[in-house]
Amino acid sequence: MGARLTLLPLGGPEEMGYKSVSCFDLLSFDKDYDIFGQLNYRAGGGKPTIKANPIPPQMSVVTYDDDGIRHICEDNYGDRLTFVYAKQLKRLKMGDTTPKNHAIKAFINALPDDIPIILLWE
Repeated sequence: MGARLTLLPLGGPEEMGYKSVSCFDLLSFDKDYDIFGQLNYRAGGGKPTIKANPIPPQMSVVTYDDDGIRHICEDNYGDRLTFVYAKQLKRLKMGDTTPKNHAIKAFINALPDDIPIILLWE
């Protein structure tokens, strides 16, 4: 199964305490296993260099896409959704990748350091 990563930035750090958060910004990376491997061992085969943490047990995430509204707390692998802070993702090494991936990184770099970003692996 090929990995796909979508970033779901939250509105602020206080939202990590909410029971349900709505994610309006969906930033889907083009497939790049050098990027993915920095965040998830499944995607890159090695040890991730940016540590993600599971979302709180009471939290679920609401997303809106072409398939409608989804309430999720697990990824497609059955693992609890994880998150990192923008400060951590600013360390992401991009290398030779697509313009879209560079644009997503620029968006991340513009966020305040304390913004939580949920990692949705599909």
